[in-house]
Amino acid sequence: MEALVKADVFPATQQYTYLNAASVAPMSKMTAKATLDWQEDLALRGTVHFDEEAETRVFDSLREVGARLLGARPDEIAGASNASESLCSMAWALSPGPEQNVVSSRIEFPSVVYPWLRVARTTGCQVRLTKDENHVINPDELLGLIDDRTSAVCISHVQYSTGQRLDLRALADVAHRHGALLIVDATQSAGAVPIDVVADDVDILVTSGYKWLCGPFGAAMMFVRRELHDDLEPGLVGWRSTSTVFDFQADALEWAPSASRFEFGTLAYGCTIGMMTAIEHLLEIGIDQIHSYNLALAGQLTEGLASQGAEFVTPAMDDLRSSIVTARFPGHDQARVAQLLNEEGVVVSPRIGAVRFAPHVYNTAGDIARALDVLKDILERN
Repeated sequence: MEALVKADVFPATQQYTYLNAASVAPMSKMTAKATLDWQEDLALRGTVHFDEEAETRVFDSLREVGARLLGARPDEIAGASNASESLCSMAWALSPGPEQNVVSSRIEFPSVVYPWLRVARTTGCQVRLTKDENHVINPDELLGLIDDRTSAVCISHVQYSTGQRLDLRALADVAHRHGALLIVDATQSAGAVPIDVVADDVDILVTSGYKWLCGPFGAAMMFVRRELHDDLEPGLVGWRSTSTVFDFQADALEWAPSASRFEFGTLAYGCTIGMMTAIEHLLEIGIDQIHSYNLALAGQLTEGLASQGAEFVTPAMDDLRSSIVTARFPGHDQARVAQLLNEEGVVVSPRIGAVRFAPHVYNTAGDIARALDVLKDILERN
């Protein structure tokens, strides 16, 4: 299997067998340079180059590449600092009342559920969560929680702990049948799994940039379907929320007529430029090709882990897979196994009493083979 990128494009992979994109992905040389170049220019020249016009238009390129990544339109894309911030703003924008409910999962990443629990303390809405036996969401149970009082279904496209991928179109169909919105956290899928917000009829989608998009911390984006722009007032508001950002009229709050109304304040703009560069690089390779490549790596990994007696937490669903593989090794301390792998330069994460592997575009079949060899030695010695 031929590598998708040259070995020197992601310097971290020349030092480590890096299988941890579900936690933090390394950046390419181009992404790191774009981020640092912008920061250096600001440090040395202030507003000489980054003047008011430049700050007004700073998200334009991100909107273009974000729209291409998600199958959206540029005015449906907003820049952000992180996905948690965007979900909080959206939760307060909707503020479902005491007769309404929000549907999610008990095993979700906390930032997907916490905003709704916080809103519920003020509005009295109900937050309905699936039972999630064995850390796996039962899609039928999830769909069964949706009714005519559901305001939103808020769920991750791919689950951070197991890599389980949900059928967004199936969720959208049921949510919309009951008049609810589908809000998706794509932090564990954007950049690694093809996404088409139109085909899947998604209403709102958020993603941070530092995982599968291979961007820096401090940069994220949100998709808001155009038909919702006039109906949603952001829960987090600031000087960038308005139609003319440098007017600075505190007595006149007129929303920007696009998703940019959710860009409420000054952000880490250099990180945004870095994320835009990272997305451009992934689009040049092709998300479909990256997805197929990653699944092949995950398949090689799964086969090798099975031969070493692993018990898989990741559900086996051929048509709804990601490249996250989470496994347990009977008779061993799982956190200790993860620690020893990291000490040997095989970078993974301990999660839910198991070891999570997450290969991405910069990995090779050789990386998987080395990880399996190191793991075998660890299991034999401990």
